[in-house]
Amino acid sequence: MKRNSEHLLALEQLFKVGIDRTDSMLETITRSPIKLKLLSLDLFPPQHLTLQLEKQLGSTDLKAMELVFTGEFQGNSQLMFPKSTAGMLIDLIDNQERRKLDKDVFEKAIFSEVGNIFYNGIMGVISTLCEYGITYMIPKYKEGNVRQLLLGTLSPKYSLALIGTVQTFPDRNLVFWFQFDTLDKLLAQSSNLSDYFDV
Repeated sequence: MKRNSEHLLALEQLFKVGIDRTDSMLETITRSPIKLKLLSLDLFPPQHLTLQLEKQLGSTDLKAMELVFTGEFQGNSQLMFPKSTAGMLIDLIDNQERRKLDKDVFEKAIFSEVGNIFYNGIMGVISTLCEYGITYMIPKYKEGNVRQLLLGTLSPKYSLALIGTVQTFPDRNLVFWFQFDTLDKLLAQSSNLSDYFDV
């Protein structure tokens, strides 16, 4: 348990740095202070991931951006947008050019932009710590309830899962999850976080 607590603390510090970077990038494109805040981060066995997400998000339809990564360690992730948070982000990032697009295309473009910014922030920190020992592709847009979004993402090769909650506005949150085959490399490097970033 102590070992898990130490791991969780190290991961919280890492994700806070990544979310601060995300916040800076989002403020730049929206020209508005958002102040993202990591509210919680919890570790689970991967087989508990679906139920834990349903406890938080229910069975309603969601928008999500999915990322797969390989290299020093392998895994996948999704950034999930509950409906109320999605609506506020759309209003915030709306602009004259986007209004010319089809509504579905317009909304997908906004979720894709936020997902790209989020993963650039988080994976940028992870890549730096691991000296770029991982690779990842552009996140993919998905829709559906929790079980539909996780379909095809669960695998016995993953040994650890985490779920994080990020406050975007008062009473409006984003939820993200990651699965990893191992965290040994990342945890070993986490003590060097202050060598690269302000913590």
